[in-house]
Amino acid sequence: MINKFDALIVGGGVGGCAIGALLAHQGLKVKLFDKNNIIGGRCTTYEYEGFHIDLGVHLFGVGENGYLGDVCQMVGMPDAIKWVIARNPRPIMNYCGERKIYSRDSMSGMMGGKKEGEIKKEDSEKKKEGKEAARKFWSDCMDMPMGQIEELYYTKLSNFVSRYSKDPTLLMFATQICMQYFCVSPFEASSGEFIRCFQQVTRAKSSAYPIGGCIAIPKAYVNAMEKYGGEIQMNAKISKIVVEDGQAKGVELKDGSYHESDIIISNADIQNTVLNLIGEKYFPAEYVQQVKKLKYATHCMAIKVALDEIVTDQKLIMYIPVSFQEAGKLMPRKGGLEPPEKIGGMITSPTNFDPHLAPKGKQLIFFGSGCKPGLTQKEYERWGEACMDSLLECLPEAKGHVMWYRTDTPTLVDQYAGEGGNIIGVGQTVKQIHERRPSQITPIKGLYIVGAEAGGHGIGTELAANSAMELLEILEKSTPTS
Repeated sequence: MINKFDALIVGGGVGGCAIGALLAHQGLKVKLFDKNNIIGGRCTTYEYEGFHIDLGVHLFGVGENGYLGDVCQMVGMPDAIKWVIARNPRPIMNYCGERKIYSRDSMSGMMGGKKEGEIKKEDSEKKKEGKEAARKFWSDCMDMPMGQIEELYYTKLSNFVSRYSKDPTLLMFATQICMQYFCVSPFEASSGEFIRCFQQVTRAKSSAYPIGGCIAIPKAYVNAMEKYGGEIQMNAKISKIVVEDGQAKGVELKDGSYHESDIIISNADIQNTVLNLIGEKYFPAEYVQQVKKLKYATHCMAIKVALDEIVTDQKLIMYIPVSFQEAGKLMPRKGGLEPPEKIGGMITSPTNFDPHLAPKGKQLIFFGSGCKPGLTQKEYERWGEACMDSLLECLPEAKGHVMWYRTDTPTLVDQYAGEGGNIIGVGQTVKQIHERRPSQITPIKGLYIVGAEAGGHGIGTELAANSAMELLEILEKSTPTS
């Protein structure tokens, strides 16, 4: 007997789970397959030594007021995700050992870099000019109307920043936010996408983290899917997506089972879908070449540190250990095989949002930073040691309290989410944004792509959720009304 469904979804990342929930809510008979034993792709949480540890280092830029919350609203479950906002205390930035509130004003005030010795009058004037230029930059980013933002989609962020100041410190601060948002270099990232996301985050003032860890987000969508009659199959290894006469027909699993549907939605990466799950011969040559040329976001690694007591109430720290004048210390050595002398990045404490993620009285600290992919485990361990040294420089309160730490690498991300272990998906570059971004619609009838590789706007998981929301609109328009 053939299992017939209205829609089949391959992959249980945020995009796949979101579209599953949205379609099930509309009454469609939906089934989702995920290759892992835990849901969520990159947005998941695993258990280790009594602690609940996320894959990656996360803070959700708009929280319940963004696309992640919109999906819950759309399926009639507005409170399905419980959020804790990143305040009390406010996020801070540690710049060259100096801690300040992570804000536009503080970044503007730090313009001019760190200089030793006597400050000359001309240096003081340059610093004043730098502060004014930075304030103008952040103000324009905050207030820019959508029409002007759209004109900047295909302008590199580095070029946009240079319109305001040649002081590399401003570019360093913009780069920090750009990497936090997109994991894409400012020399490739879209100014329009950066500004649009910046406005959403700063206006909403709802950057947050979910109770239960990152996995709470895809779990909420899966719960909605099941509530409305959808099915989820974990540990489901897909053999192929079946295509006949230019029409998607079904999904075949490696256990030999077959499920049929005229709508197949892949959240298993656009390249993997086209090149492996289906095959090049089923697509126009031009489309295959476009897919092959896609550039993905950069790779990151993270150390997950367990402390024997709570040493800080900080929820988020952005760490820049050196000024631009010493930026060479941030560069990897030996072609990326050896870690930099200094490592900056994003530090969070999930247990300061949800204490139940650790045994009582213990604390989790995560520290994420960019790295080169394809290293050996031993090489990544050296990077982990360097990250640990940098973390203790930034957060000396943790010294003497480390129970253990583990190093999560791109290899681990690849095991859960594929795509070589990159941190988000198809990069939000000037060549791959807005109208230049891959569409959810493919040349094969009934085959769609969802997630951070097709359509959408936003930061990380919010990009994936928005991709699902857009896909719902596409499917609604393509379905004939009775």
